[in-house]
Amino acid sequence: MLTFVVIFVILWWLILFLLLPIGVKKQESVDFGNDPGAPKNPMLKKKFILTTIISFFTTIIIIIVKNEIF
Repeated sequence: MLTFVVIFVILWWLILFLLLPIGVKKQESVDFGNDPGAPKNPMLKKKFILTTIISFFTTIIIIIVKNEIF
């Protein structure tokens, strides 16, 4: 059981870092003190939810495959 939790956590972070740059747009007008590379709307909540869903189903697939092989 602990193995699958570790797999889920590793997949979650991996998928999060894969999803972070998708759909990011830079700010058009940069105010003083702001980084010009800062995203306008990073949509983090949406990406966290999507990451959790993808990681959950990927972990389920890994559990099924592992149980069928052994």
